[in-house]
Amino acid sequence: MIDHCINPTAMASPLTNYSVEMEESGLSGWVNYREPFISLRFAYEHFFKSVVIFVPGNDQWAFYCRGAKSRQASDRRAEIMIRIADEVRRQHAPQAAVKISDFGIELTY
Repeated sequence: MIDHCINPTAMASPLTNYSVEMEESGLSGWVNYREPFISLRFAYEHFFKSVVIFVPGNDQWAFYCRGAKSRQASDRRAEIMIRIADEVRRQHAPQAAVKISDFGIELTY
């Protein structure tokens, strides 16, 4: 079950080439989201029965994208979060339930 809890408005073409990779370091690490000309990195932590990916909230998103030199992603938070959630789930936890909120992404298994 995926509970996206958001309504994406600005969407890139479905053909946009992107990748989602996890860098693990013990019980935490980084999730890297990449497209041509966009590179974003988010911290994550494993908990007992979940993984939480920390994503800047709506109020901080545009500032974060500018700082990451990925200004093109400034109005695409919802779409990028859905892509990250779907890919992390597919790659690492196919049975997980996904919840997307203002604080980030939570996969519960």
